Amino acid sequence: MKKRVLFLTQNSYYFVHRYFIDIFECQNSDIVLVSENKRGIKTKYIEIINYFGLFNFIKCIFYEIFFIFIFRNRMKKLKLFNIKDNHLNKFLEEKAKSKDYEIIISIGCPCLINPKLQSFIPVYNLHGGLIPFQRGRYSPLKSMIKGHKYLGATLHLIDDKYDLGEIISQDYFDVEFNDKLLNYNQVLNLSSQLLMSFFNNEFSKLPNEIRDYFENLS
Repeated sequence: MKKRVLFLTQNSYYFVHRYFIDIFECQNSDIVLVSENKRGIKTKYIEIINYFGLFNFIKCIFYEIFFIFIFRNRMKKLKLFNIKDNHLNKFLEEKAKSKDYEIIISIGCPCLINPKLQSFIPVYNLHGGLIPFQRGRYSPLKSMIKGHKYLGATLHLIDDKYDLGEIISQDYFDVEFNDKLLNYNQVLNLSSQLLMSFFNNEFSKLPNEIRDYFENLS
């Protein structure tokens, strides 16, 4: 189903564009590339190194450059907005009131979106984790540290707290390898499939045995 969509994401060719560019192109969409002004790029890179490790961080840099060459011409054909995180909610309020879009979808947006926007337009978040059990930044890696047997993705409506809104659709996979980058990318791949299914009016939920597994951990 083709909708007029405003996507919110970060400008990463390796972690975002290679998985979602087909969706960006097939929907009647505009894309907001959000930069992290509050945290700063230094803090962001330190977090990546802490969670992925220095070797994976270096690999990510090379992969990023590689995928820039592959996808940059396609990205140039899309309508892009570059917005700093501290200006995002004001920008979104103007767009929501304009009635130019049917929905807003966040894909790894690095800041909290004002939940009051829901009074103007449905706002969804595509989260790389199985909420409410796996919340926050880098939740797949945090979950691996905790020894979780399952990773996955969740599409949910935004709330006044991170990753606690009404769940629309979820899917999961078994963790078979202790490879941070491999599992993280598998979460992103599953996330893109979940989003495509949403646009095709197809929804999924976690089996009871998976929910029971996480509930028994607490």
